[in-house]
Amino acid sequence: MKNQKPSEDPVADNLQIHVRTFQPSTTQAQALETLTDSMAEVLDDRQLRHIKNAVLLREETQTTYLDHGLAVPHGRTSALDSMQVTVGISPEGVLWPDDSRNAHLIVMLGVPAAMVTGYLTTMQKLLRWHKNAPLGPNGEWTGDEASLLASLQQALQ
Repeated sequence: MKNQKPSEDPVADNLQIHVRTFQPSTTQAQALETLTDSMAEVLDDRQLRHIKNAVLLREETQTTYLDHGLAVPHGRTSALDSMQVTVGISPEGVLWPDDSRNAHLIVMLGVPAAMVTGYLTTMQKLLRWHKNAPLGPNGEWTGDEASLLASLQQALQ
């Protein structure tokens, strides 16, 4: 049996989560644009274009609305060398057209193309967090941006 290195958590080491609160009547397209733009603090224009294209392609292939007010738009691209996470809060909900349901929490992931295991682990952590998060009856976040950020950082460690 070969010696295996302990797997590193690709998200926890340099986790930077950006949180944005959407205005009422924000559309899905506007939400995705806002979330992509919020990564501009740490990524260049080429990386942002690649993430946006990967997320839109994924959304065209299959909706990323999961359940109880949660959507996790994501895309894999070779333009990234680390995972990027950005979150949108919408108390009113953003209509996710493919499902005709409102997403109150939108967690966008930009994933390096080679990161398969880390991406799946992050998705599992997000789903576990969402199941136990203090959410309202429609899946809306009941706290402020700072508490959401702290809660997600702890969940993804």
